[in-house]
Amino acid sequence: MAAFKAIELDAATHTRTGREFQFETETRQATIDALLQELGISADLVRVDPNRTLVQIGETRWSIVTSQKATVSESASLRRGGAKHKQVR
Repeated sequence: MAAFKAIELDAATHTRTGREFQFETETRQATIDALLQELGISADLVRVDPNRTLVQIGETRWSIVTSQKATVSESASLRRGGAKHKQVR
């Protein structure tokens, strides 16, 4: 499953309004469908650009972007721990 984020943009300035939704969906189209369901809006009331990255609902615009899942990374000392014990000849 991919992670997508729907970010609301101001219609005039195209800047973020602060409202966004995170979705765990397979495709951008599934993300658009999930966004419409979340907002309670019918699909025939929206305009989707051909790349499926911008959804216009009346005067509001939503940008659909992929988002990275949060990963837990090891500390640098744990990753290099084995290298400290190797002998170089």
